[in-house]
Amino acid sequence: MPKRSTSIVYIDTFLMPKAFSGHHYWYLSIIDSFKFTNLESPHTSLSSPLLLYTNDNAYHGFGAVLSLDELETLNKSLGFISACADKPFKLATTYCPEFLSLKASTGLWPASNYGKDIIIGIIDSAIWPEHPSFEDHGRPAGKVSSKWKGKCEGGQQFNSSMCNSKLIGVRYFNAALKRKFRSSIVDSARDTTGHGTYVSSVVAGNFLTWASFDGYAEGTTKGVAPYARISMYKVVWDGGIRCYVVAGMDQAIADGVDVIALPWDTSKQQKSYHWNLS
Repeated sequence: MPKRSTSIVYIDTFLMPKAFSGHHYWYLSIIDSFKFTNLESPHTSLSSPLLLYTNDNAYHGFGAVLSLDELETLNKSLGFISACADKPFKLATTYCPEFLSLKASTGLWPASNYGKDIIIGIIDSAIWPEHPSFEDHGRPAGKVSSKWKGKCEGGQQFNSSMCNSKLIGVRYFNAALKRKFRSSIVDSARDTTGHGTYVSSVVAGNFLTWASFDGYAEGTTKGVAPYARISMYKVVWDGGIRCYVVAGMDQAIADGVDVIALPWDTSKQQKSYHWNLS
C-alpha cells in the first residue's frame, strides 16, 4: 500500500473544464479519480487519497492526502502548476511595540486610535477565550464591520458563546489529523500550547491595569492594537502543519479580516519538494 502524506497543490484555475460548476468540484473529481485507480483495502487511516481543503483566496488550489505516485500523475494533469510537501514549522513570537518604534503619545500608534475596529486574523495555535486580555469591557463601542463573514466555531472545551465583541471569531483546521488521531487531539479552537494566546495578547490584547509578575513590576499591559478585534484561526497541531496554515489564511481572507498575523519564522525551514510542469 503506498504511503500517503499531506501536500499543498497549486492549480491554474483558468483551465478548469466547463463541465464543472466550481473549482471545488473539479478538485474533488481529481482526487476521486485516484480512488478508482487505486482500489486498496482501507487498513490505515491514510489508505486512500483525500481532499482536505479547497483554497480560492490566498491562492488557487487545494490541500490533499496523496502518495508520490499520485502526485506524479497529478503533475501531468490539466492545470497543474506545482505541489509542495506539508511540513511542520517552528513557532516564533512577535516582538513588542518597541520593535516598530511605536510611541504612545505621538505618531502612528495614537493616530490609528490603537487599531479601533480593525479585524486581525491570527494564524496560530488557537486561544484561551477566558484570558482577561480578550474581554470586551472598556473597548470603544461599535458594530463589527458589515464585511465581516466569520463565525465562532464551537467544539471540544470551547463553546461558541465564548466569543464576544473583542474575540469575534474562531475557526480550526485539522481534517487530516482527525482522520489519523481521532482520540488524541482537542477538536476545537482551544489553545493547547499557549503560543496563540500569548501572541494574540501581544498583537491585540485589551488594556489590563492590574498586571504584574507575581506581584512585581505592576502596571498596565496592552497589545499593539488594543482596540482591534480578533479572529483566531487554529492551524497549529503538535508543531504545526503548513497545509492548515494556507487553509487558515484562505478562510481569513474570505471572512473579511483587515490584517493577517503570521507569527513564526520560516527562513530556516527545510525546503519543500516541488513538481513543476517545466
